[in-house]
Amino acid sequence: MSVSRTCPSCGYTSDYASVPLADAHHRRHSCAKHRRGLEQARRRAERLQARVTRECTHPETRHQHGTRAAYVKDRCRCTDCTAANTAASRTATRERTYGRWHPYVDAAPVRGHIAALRAAGIGVERIAQLAGLSVSHIRQLAEHDRSGSPTTQRVRSGTAARVLRVGIDNASPAPRSRVDVIGTRRRLQALIAVGWAPELLAARLGRHPGSLHCSMTSRSVTARTARDVAALYEQLWNVRPPELTDEQRAAADAARAHAAAHGWPPPLAWDDIDTDPAPPAAAPARPDDMDAIAVERALAGDGIRYDDLTSSEQQEVIRHLTARGDSIRDIAALLFTSKRTVSRHRASRGAL
Repeated sequence: MSVSRTCPSCGYTSDYASVPLADAHHRRHSCAKHRRGLEQARRRAERLQARVTRECTHPETRHQHGTRAAYVKDRCRCTDCTAANTAASRTATRERTYGRWHPYVDAAPVRGHIAALRAAGIGVERIAQLAGLSVSHIRQLAEHDRSGSPTTQRVRSGTAARVLRVGIDNASPAPRSRVDVIGTRRRLQALIAVGWAPELLAARLGRHPGSLHCSMTSRSVTARTARDVAALYEQLWNVRPPELTDEQRAAADAARAHAAAHGWPPPLAWDDIDTDPAPPAAAPARPDDMDAIAVERALAGDGIRYDDLTSSEQQEVIRHLTARGDSIRDIAALLFTSKRTVSRHRASRGAL
């Protein structure tokens, strides 16, 4: 049965296994030491109560309580933030003792990665958001002084890892940022080459045809335009344009003729429409591209449509029918196409 004894002078209390042990050991305690312990505990409690808890006020990076970042950046002195800072300090001291403390790395790879992201149309605000850093920090890493030398030579390994984790594939540019126009221009040209009139493409994009023309001729477009055109291209690259009426067929023929005159390749001509260095060269027309039987059937009115013939076969059939004295109306009726198509075809071949 344990025995408890309390000092009437200082209040020191302890439990002992027996009365003889209590009589022997309790009188050996130090009242001064116990009073010093009580005073230290009182001061520690006052310091804990006096700790200031501050919430993060940074607009972009939100620091969390219980981290060293909140202790340093937000000057929060709550128990959790203080403990995190103490643990980080102890870790740094231990690593220095063993010679393993290397907090900084070369900033050149980080600076090059930021430059590549910006070249891909990803702004510093977006990079900072994805990396969990401040915009000013990203700008400081990327900037150079007046002599062209980088202002930041070294960077913390944790910061470098955050920036290098931001990939071009998983970092979508901001909607209003500018990106290269090559992919957008090639997609629009390829759709026109298969018969999609610019007016139809502009309507599907919710834009004016003049605005679409500006996007095709400018050096850069917004990231939003590039994404919209890419999505439309995925929908239409293997879909024929509407050709139910004479107007629709005429518009499709005009689009194809315009693309052919400018050498715009169709979708299937590209291996990678974004990264191919140059448009593939168009194959020259060969005599064996023409099917003589198809030409004869078309001339005989055997139900062969204009769209069923190749470009060489269309040229040969219209040339023969024109030489035979058939009018534009008769040729259009025979080939199931519009008069405007026949007229444009004859004019382009000097048949008038």
